[in-house]
Amino acid sequence: MLDCISLQSALKGYDSCLRTADGLMVHTQCMYPSFEQVDVYVVSFGDGYIVHDGGGAARNAWLYNCDQKSVSQALKHAANSYGCSAKDLQLCVEVPSVDWLWSGVVAVANASADAARYLAAKVRNNAVIGVIQKTKIILDSASWKPETKLQASYPGQSGKVHIFDLSVRQGDSLALIDAVNSHPASIASKYLAFSDTERRSKLFKYALYEEDLAQEDKVLLSNVADLIAFKAISGTDGKFLIQ
Repeated sequence: MLDCISLQSALKGYDSCLRTADGLMVHTQCMYPSFEQVDVYVVSFGDGYIVHDGGGAARNAWLYNCDQKSVSQALKHAANSYGCSAKDLQLCVEVPSVDWLWSGVVAVANASADAARYLAAKVRNNAVIGVIQKTKIILDSASWKPETKLQASYPGQSGKVHIFDLSVRQGDSLALIDAVNSHPASIASKYLAFSDTERRSKLFKYALYEEDLAQEDKVLLSNVADLIAFKAISGTDGKFLIQ
């Protein structure tokens, strides 16, 4: 019969084990986007074992209001990538003997973390697309008739061409707008694009956000662009963006 002593011996590097209704629970070093550790469960099955994530990735996705279809698709993709199976919103793998438990735990833990990260990123990207689309609708309906363009290219001083979420042009005035969220990758990529873009008269650069940012992120971005909340645009004609 499997117990924590034999399981810990098989897993070596993992020193945590707790008997639960879902099986022997192991804390792994993988992390969800919520910064919770990924817990993996081991249960005996015939002569071998089943390792599963207890639905951890799916539960983490609910924090970001993901729909079930998106969750199921993400779990299937992660399962295929790590040689696991996705069933009933759980990721699992069957291992033939105790010698394969380490590989099983690592595979399920990584698959669970990856699925949750993918879903969190998808939600963030959808939010960015949403705030840009709402901003474009405001500008396109404005009486001053600016020229707007999604995914606008603009050359950086380094020679790299950056793609901005939205450009707004009238005459020789141009505003480059990138939507930003609290994810470190979003902050870093937007900072890089803005910092590589020239400073000149009648060129305006805006880091647009809808959900509030950490103060340190605002300070960082303010060195290379003007920060603007979507609520400052909503209810206006947006002409102040190029003045």
